[in-house]
Amino acid sequence: MDGKWIYGINPVTEALRSRIKPRTVFISGTGKTDRIRDLVELAHLNGCQVKTVEKGFFGRFGAVLHQGVCAILQEQRQQFEDVGDILLRKSLDEEPVLFVILDGITDPGNVGAILRSCEAAGVSAVVFQSHRSAGITPTVVKTSSGASQYIPLCVVPNIKHAMRTLSDNDVLICGADSHAGTSIWDVDLSGPVAFVLGSEGEGLRRTVKEHCDHLVNIPLYGKIDSLNVSVAAGVLLFECKRQRHSRHKQS
Repeated sequence: MDGKWIYGINPVTEALRSRIKPRTVFISGTGKTDRIRDLVELAHLNGCQVKTVEKGFFGRFGAVLHQGVCAILQEQRQQFEDVGDILLRKSLDEEPVLFVILDGITDPGNVGAILRSCEAAGVSAVVFQSHRSAGITPTVVKTSSGASQYIPLCVVPNIKHAMRTLSDNDVLICGADSHAGTSIWDVDLSGPVAFVLGSEGEGLRRTVKEHCDHLVNIPLYGKIDSLNVSVAAGVLLFECKRQRHSRHKQS
């Protein structure tokens, strides 16, 4: 079959609720739980075909937690957006823009978890490079719990050009660096912000750091000297939201 596969109850449910409708939903003939019955009802309401299959059908996904549910999406090109268009569209919003830029993060599990945090924080868009990064794979969709279906994505040939566009539009560029001398608690994040995250192995590239207004660390108080990049993303994003909420209450 042609098309993109997704698996797991949450990703398939969110796909049914999103603008990207599955073509067919497959469910295991055993273990029909209340959640799966709700999913099947939602699929029927959306005019989606539902097929019951043997458990061995899910072997195509390898050792992943499919929960006896998968779906194949309509064959279509992934819809990506332009950074400039998003800035223009968000310029009338009351809350300042909040971008996340991924520099060389190739692990799909990390990308999916980052997208989940980004969607929860109401991020304006996630920017990643067309090479040296994980695409929107079934693992990314699964790990994001369907968030990848909702959040605007910008794929660019060079993230440094995107960073320059954001800087030209008065967006503060903050690169996450565990060795930085500035704490995230000490940076004013109440205005337009873009966080740049590097891979766990290499961190941010030198040339990417040069395009940042601030390099910031997250203070740690235990014996381990770093956080998983997806965890760091959540901390940074919700510190930004906390500051904005606090500033809004004061005004």
